[in-house]
Amino acid sequence: MRVLFLILLVSASSLIACDKEIENTQEQEQAILDEMLIKIQILADTEQCINDNDWNFTAIGSKACGGPTGFIAYSIKIDTILFLQKVDEYTNAQEEFNKKWNIVSDCSIIVAPESIICIDGKPEFAY
Repeated sequence: MRVLFLILLVSASSLIACDKEIENTQEQEQAILDEMLIKIQILADTEQCINDNDWNFTAIGSKACGGPTGFIAYSIKIDTILFLQKVDEYTNAQEEFNKKWNIVSDCSIIVAPESIICIDGKPEFAY
């Protein structure tokens, strides 16, 4: 009797565990990526652009064909280690998303900016 009870208990536990491992839909995962990007943009926008020398930029995102989806400007006065970590997490998550969902994109190469200039308190890319 105890053996039967243990078998039923183990079977029920494995069914419950399987329920918790239900995968997100593509739309849900895209929403997670969108939320990650919004948080990165909010962090990047915490400083006003007054001095061009206080700003830098980095590649962000992952195109399905490879390479970044764009570039983002950030002030060197923020916690740059945290910021770049979040950018890296987002880029890696987007790369995994692209692979998982067989995303296609154009294979154009995004040109990196040469520098950043401050215009009306906002960073702008200079090419």
